[in-house]
Amino acid sequence: MNVKAPEARFVRSGQPKIMGNVPPKNPNFTGRESLLAAVERQLAEDETTAVLPHALHGLGGVGKSQIAVEYVYRHSGEYNVIWWIPAEQESLILAALAELAAGLGLEVGPQANTAVPAVREALRTGKPFDNWLLVFDNAEDIDAVRSYFPNGGPGKIIVTSRNREWERVATPLSVDVFDREESIALLQRRARGLSTEDAGRLAEALGDLPLAVEQAGAWHAATGMPVDEYLQLLDERRPEILDLAPSPDYPLPVAAVWDISLGRLTAENPAARQLLQICACMAPEPIPLNMLRGGRNVQITPELDPVLRDPLLLARATRDLSKLSLVRLDHKAGTLQMHRLMQNVIVARLDPQERDRMSNAAHLLLTTAKPGLPASPEQWSTYLGLLPHMIASDAVSSSDAWVRDLVFDMVTFLYYWGAHDAGADLTRRAWEAWSEQSAEDDLHVIRITKMLGFYLHHLGRIAEAAALSEQAMEVSRTAPIPEEEVIDSMLQLAGSLRYRGDFEAARELSAEAFERASDLYGPEDPTTLSAAHSYGISLRVNGDFRRAREIDEESARQRQLLYGPTSGLTVNTLSALAADTREAGDFLEARALQESTYQTYRTHFGPTNAATIRAALNLAICRRRAGFLEGAAELVEEILERFTSRYGAAYPETLGAALAAVVDRRIAGRLEDSRRLGRQTLDGYRDIFGEHHPFTLCAMINVAATLRALGEVEEAERLDTVAGERLRADLGERHVYSLAAALGRANDHYARLDFAGALEVDSATLPLLTEVGGEDHPFTLVCVANLSLDHRGLGHSAEADRLNAQAVEGLTRVLGEEHPWRTSARLHQRIEYDPTVIPL
Repeated sequence: MNVKAPEARFVRSGQPKIMGNVPPKNPNFTGRESLLAAVERQLAEDETTAVLPHALHGLGGVGKSQIAVEYVYRHSGEYNVIWWIPAEQESLILAALAELAAGLGLEVGPQANTAVPAVREALRTGKPFDNWLLVFDNAEDIDAVRSYFPNGGPGKIIVTSRNREWERVATPLSVDVFDREESIALLQRRARGLSTEDAGRLAEALGDLPLAVEQAGAWHAATGMPVDEYLQLLDERRPEILDLAPSPDYPLPVAAVWDISLGRLTAENPAARQLLQICACMAPEPIPLNMLRGGRNVQITPELDPVLRDPLLLARATRDLSKLSLVRLDHKAGTLQMHRLMQNVIVARLDPQERDRMSNAAHLLLTTAKPGLPASPEQWSTYLGLLPHMIASDAVSSSDAWVRDLVFDMVTFLYYWGAHDAGADLTRRAWEAWSEQSAEDDLHVIRITKMLGFYLHHLGRIAEAAALSEQAMEVSRTAPIPEEEVIDSMLQLAGSLRYRGDFEAARELSAEAFERASDLYGPEDPTTLSAAHSYGISLRVNGDFRRAREIDEESARQRQLLYGPTSGLTVNTLSALAADTREAGDFLEARALQESTYQTYRTHFGPTNAATIRAALNLAICRRRAGFLEGAAELVEEILERFTSRYGAAYPETLGAALAAVVDRRIAGRLEDSRRLGRQTLDGYRDIFGEHHPFTLCAMINVAATLRALGEVEEAERLDTVAGERLRADLGERHVYSLAAALGRANDHYARLDFAGALEVDSATLPLLTEVGGEDHPFTLVCVANLSLDHRGLGHSAEADRLNAQAVEGLTRVLGEEHPWRTSARLHQRIEYDPTVIPL
């Protein structure tokens, strides 16, 4: 696809500055002047026009899309932006809008869940371009398609559809068959020597259905067959076709016409007909010719195999198909495309055994075009080109190992591309099909089970994901699969345990997997490094930041040697190391490391890549802890907006960003905003993770701090008490969350002027903090500073002065003179400690 480079906003003149995906202009387009005028008139009056078929003449073949194409080319000079959007599958809509984002020059990456919201907003505001036209072609699912419309804006939308329900939400324009004069004109344009009388007889026999008329014209142009002979062939085939018609909407006239063409093709080039049958099993979207050329490595039929192995024979076959108007070749794009009605006709004529054989052939051809790593953005356009054909051919139902491998890579791509709902749906379909076809200990079944669990974890469906992870682990222990797959199943289950809040069990399983991988493969093997990364996460969520730091330092060193400094695996471990360093108490070093890591993400993955946004959240927390409050708050708000627009509010990563924003808003004095967002975030954690998950309890502690600042001490104390009791029971009194809850309870006492109660809690907490983090950990020094205020409130001036001096000196030494905590300690102000949610 060629996309013209964007320019600044301007007044229209000449051709559109951006025009993409529009099908080639039909040189044989005939008539339809009144319909084109109606489209123009309706678009002038309304924002959305739905081009619908006439109710009395079936659902297809009346030329809805051709009318839209002709309108676009006739009026292209009236728009700044024109974009054609195939709308039969949501994945096609996502892909087209993601391409439009690049065409508009928007500073977003290629991921659909970033690009699509950005495009809709750009169109709504008319920036960088107003006066746009979108065409949603073959839009059957009204609710799904409308969800991608811009919410207003300076532009127009055309919808083509067989679904008459569009009349409820758009200005309708019904498209009937040709007038007789239009049929005759098209036939005579295609077959120059055809008389008006003969053209009229043909048109009457074909019911003036545009697609049938065009096909008959192509036949006569190619063969010169007398009209009487052609009409006799039509009459002979009608009864057979009528018997085969699968529904009342089956296009009998065009089916009869095609049947004649297919008969000739069978006699003259049977391999071309088989190629057409294979293409009929795919989607009515462009099929890459490279995929057909890759068929030299597969075996399909004795007739077709030599054609697929010889580029000259393949070119002849596709040329013969195009000559008879059975396919449309786009040499510039290197694609072949079939009309969906043609596909329906051909598939209906196949017996079940032939249909299976041709579907399997389509699957094998798809595997020959399999792209590279699904995590690599440069491969994504190829995956998108294959996706509709993989879905239409039902590749998930294949038991072939190579096809299953392609399906697995496709669902992996959908995760990285950001289409998580679509990816989860396709993964579930594959899981159901493979589980029915193969034993549970089949390697492909185990892998797709883990992938479905992975998707469901990210979508916040924790219980369902956990069941799948446990199933995969149970089967893996006795299945005849490679040892590294067993270790991967252990890591998947460890992640599931973390999501469920069973941090200690996750640590034990991660440690076992790490030890097993180290013994089997050594410290430099990729499997060992993956196990080390999982082990680091489990150590981190258990509060063992020093040991996690040791593991991640070595993993980062090994991954840099193995993959290079800019690999996604390397920078992911470096980001984890920054979190270890921060929580271990070295706030300034953590911030410096994460600033560097974040820049690597931005440079090599783009600013809107999901991994880049995760790294940005880690950086925002590092900045806040290091005392750079303004830079932290600005970044957090940007991250929250990105996660919300990408995944919605009820998503685990969105909740993590929201909780960080709750803290930053409180620190900035935006207490009402902090409380409102805090309550929403706490409810979100309860809904997704449950009432007693450590992350829910961590959110309680941070919300309590905001309530305390608002003077709502009773509610704050209730939250701190509930959280503290549960955390001590589940994680122990030395866990960082338990200690944070204790500091919160001490602050509740202090806010009620209960200095004795505050002194009791702070005095009990300080030895635990010293034992866990050391005397110089900022968390410990915060407790010392607050303890000095407890003593001062009780009139213990000497002890208060001694503890305050100790806190100020320590905070100055480890955080610097400008850090807000050091300032608060020097001014004898109470300090709030904000526990963070550790990414799982």
